[in-house]
Amino acid sequence: MISTELRSKLRELPHQPGVYLMKDRLGSIIYVGKARDLKRRVSTYFMASQKVRANLKTRALIDSIHDFDFHVVRNEEESLLLEGKLIKDYRPRYNVAFRDDKRFLLVRIRLADPWPRFTTTRTKKDDGAKYYGPFPHSGALRETLDWLNKSFGLRSCRPLVPGETDYRHC
Repeated sequence: MISTELRSKLRELPHQPGVYLMKDRLGSIIYVGKARDLKRRVSTYFMASQKVRANLKTRALIDSIHDFDFHVVRNEEESLLLEGKLIKDYRPRYNVAFRDDKRFLLVRIRLADPWPRFTTTRTKKDDGAKYYGPFPHSGALRETLDWLNKSFGLRSCRPLVPGETDYRHC
């Protein structure tokens, strides 16, 4: 049975993209999710028909939900980034897929190198390089960088020996 407070919160949900945080009876965040339409997505957790069709893990999640919060964002990309950040911050027990602490990829280029090249990294350092991103789809990013390297004849190798500055083998 859904409480009066939850019904009221469900009615107030906007038809906008965003991120929602499901909480247990102690107020702990147990799940973080994203939605194109917050009202439609969050409401599904409280429909009896959804619970019947759900797998055991999802049923356990649904049974544990006592409250929720939400954040409206401008678009789906923003919701994906915020969802990842919140999962890393709160480490909810029902978000097992995101708990590996992988960060989104960044593209790094050091313009001070004699022959600059694109590399990917998950962390930004204060090393004088330019960083672009984050990019949530690592496969698409790597394909794009491969295409750029081949199309424009960019350097894709690194020195053979760490600290070596001779790039003649490239």
